[in-house]
Amino acid sequence: MPVTDDTFKPLVMDMDRQWWREIIIYEIYVQSFQDSNNDGIGDLRGIIQRLDYIKKLGADMIWLTPIYVSPLEDQGYDIANYKELNPMYGTMKDWEDLCAEVHKRGMKMMMDMVFNHTSSQHEWFIESKKARDNPKRDWYFWRKSKTGKNGERMPPNNWESMFGGPAWTYDEKTDEWYMHLFSPSQPDLNWDNPEVRDAVFDVIDFWGKKGTDGFRFDVINLVSKMPGLPDAPIKNPDKVEQPATEMYTNGPNIHKYMHEMNRKVLSKYTNCTVGEMPCGVNEYEASEYVAKERQELSMVFQFDHMNLDGANGDKWQPRKFELWEYERVLRVWQQHMLGNHGWSSLYLENHDQARAVSRFGNPDPRFRAVSSKMLATFLLALRGTVFLYQGQELGTPHPQNWKIEDYPDVETQEWYKAQHKIRKESDPSKEPDMTEVMDVIRLKGRDNARTPMLWDNSANGGFTAADVKPWIRLNEEYADINVQAQERDPDSVLNYFIKLAHIRKQHPLMFYGAYVPVNPTAPKVFSFLRTQGPWRSLVFCNWAPEHSEFEIPEEINIDLAVMLIANYHVEDDPLQRKLRLRPYEARIYSLRN
Repeated sequence: MPVTDDTFKPLVMDMDRQWWREIIIYEIYVQSFQDSNNDGIGDLRGIIQRLDYIKKLGADMIWLTPIYVSPLEDQGYDIANYKELNPMYGTMKDWEDLCAEVHKRGMKMMMDMVFNHTSSQHEWFIESKKARDNPKRDWYFWRKSKTGKNGERMPPNNWESMFGGPAWTYDEKTDEWYMHLFSPSQPDLNWDNPEVRDAVFDVIDFWGKKGTDGFRFDVINLVSKMPGLPDAPIKNPDKVEQPATEMYTNGPNIHKYMHEMNRKVLSKYTNCTVGEMPCGVNEYEASEYVAKERQELSMVFQFDHMNLDGANGDKWQPRKFELWEYERVLRVWQQHMLGNHGWSSLYLENHDQARAVSRFGNPDPRFRAVSSKMLATFLLALRGTVFLYQGQELGTPHPQNWKIEDYPDVETQEWYKAQHKIRKESDPSKEPDMTEVMDVIRLKGRDNARTPMLWDNSANGGFTAADVKPWIRLNEEYADINVQAQERDPDSVLNYFIKLAHIRKQHPLMFYGAYVPVNPTAPKVFSFLRTQGPWRSLVFCNWAPEHSEFEIPEEINIDLAVMLIANYHVEDDPLQRKLRLRPYEARIYSLRN
């Protein structure tokens, strides 16, 4: 972008205010948050105990990961009954009490819905599996075998599942295959059947009537498949199964279904919805989902910025990215949504993503706190609705001495097994060296973010009783990173998050202002303006573990700049045009002219 006299001029925009655009949403991974009955598993009563903490943090809405009846083969994202709760989390009365306590504090409740697939133990699938002429047969994707070159029975098409292997499982009884884009225990629902959509809408209606204020929809852009389910193009000639994301992502009827869901049920209760969109959604497709006039979703979770540290988007092949790459991705989404009447979700970690400080910051004890604060500054200064994940506000890093058996996540275990098999086949005479594989898991595995919340420095960190074994191992290496210790320390990551949240809410510019890059090709300093009418804020963040030079362009008037927040002590002097930023230093200034 060429710098001209107009480059950094204020932009005049409509605010188009909506309550869900001005909130901070706090994701709770329920089984790891707070155990109230000392069975080693977090639960709804435990969340009630901690609501005042969440309120003090500055969160306005809590998002609960799935708590429904489930065999838990994919940690609750395999639902066996949408209208009943898994007893290990509590009763419906517990949920109702939680909802009431949330509302009493002026906060709101978001529930997690998984409608691309059910559990294979859901009564819908059990019925569907009984016979080819069962009324629910067409609620799922059942197909006849294909015949292989040697007369062998083959899956109906060559699609590969997201967890590896064929996306089909054979059923002896009915001599047909059912489709599952994920695990065989997660058969895909057939949204092309209007009865399925009505059943889904009925579930949303059920939770809406009970007081739910918002919904997060898991892998929602996969629910419309390519008609006829044709074979995917051959990309891996040495394998039968082929990656087939283009055959089931953002399919031909997806917008029809999302609009129908909005008009029939969502509009009765809420306007706060977020659709998780893995397998790719670009900014143009996303604005079709979220543009206000289309009446589909409020916002989407896209993965462009989260895929940069994996070669070709493959999380298991870590790569170092350049800061300009990251800035470019963020700028595309920030500016496209503003220009297309859309809205973005903002996040750096969640239950499916490894911890931000270990991925994008620096977990070294010298830099952990300051780089966590830098990432927080960057995140909360962007345009969109902020999502925080439990423990992010403490700057929680990854455990580093876990063995493979400490990771219960199905995705991690499947990848480890596949890598072990490859190495064993190359040299069957000895047990393979898995050091490199474990290094990748310690960096990118989902369980890195699923460890129990640490509330204090007691045994089990206050998550559960000292003599109870938690469902997943604690992150014991970081016993000093806990809520109690950080609440007492005015310079902690937690107290910085609280201050930052309050500043964001005092400045509508932080919600609605345009994003204007300041020096988008800088190798170490991420800098931008937020502009709204006559108001502007200047944000700059050093992403490096060493000092970095930063010069504010002459076109930006800084004469009356007022510092709003910084993650280091900064003397109360006028802002200088040339700065030497300390490692991971971040600041926000309000510009008054």
